[in-house]
Amino acid sequence: MLCPNCHRETEPSLFCHLCDAYMPNPAVGARAGVARRFAAQLLDAVAVWAIVLVVVIIAVIVGGATQSAGLIFGALFGSFIGYIVFALWFLAQGRTPGKWLAGIRVVDKQNGSLPGLGRMLVRETIGKFASGLIFGLGYFWAIFDKDTQAWHDKIAGTAVVRQAVPAIAAPPAVYAVQAAAVGAVSPPPPAGTRFCTHCGAALNAAHQFCQSCGARA
Repeated sequence: MLCPNCHRETEPSLFCHLCDAYMPNPAVGARAGVARRFAAQLLDAVAVWAIVLVVVIIAVIVGGATQSAGLIFGALFGSFIGYIVFALWFLAQGRTPGKWLAGIRVVDKQNGSLPGLGRMLVRETIGKFASGLIFGLGYFWAIFDKDTQAWHDKIAGTAVVRQAVPAIAAPPAVYAVQAAAVGAVSPPPPAGTRFCTHCGAALNAAHQFCQSCGARA
């Protein structure tokens, strides 16, 4: 795809590999705003405390006054292990439960793919620890950063995007029908025209990537 900043062809991603400028890419998703990211962080915190509260209440009701302490500890430990497994499953997909509810996910800044569990663990542990230092300045950094990256994003080489909506495009065979539906009389594409297998748009022979969705031609 063509970079809107340096006007040179680069790999389809969120950022130009040549000048590092942000490039909208429908196949990956648009950058997530700070408000949506804050909502996801809040939802994650609420989910953890809600689980703890429910476990304690159930343990007290089932165990009674004399046995509740042991049951509470055992239930909390079991819930902690279960939540860790649940969270790791989400992290492998570039999400947390809160991000999933907020409709956002974490992607590799270089190519827009999933960062992988290892990089997500670095982001969520070392990265967020660093962001929390100096009165949480690393979290607020996303407000002023040109790429809306917090410190933990920069450490892990990631970006946060809104979940991409898969494009549903009509195949080239219905080109004339689409034109007639809007009252337009448009000639069919020239013979030999190539079409993108991802979104169905006509491809420019001079470029290696679809100019509509960024997929490789």
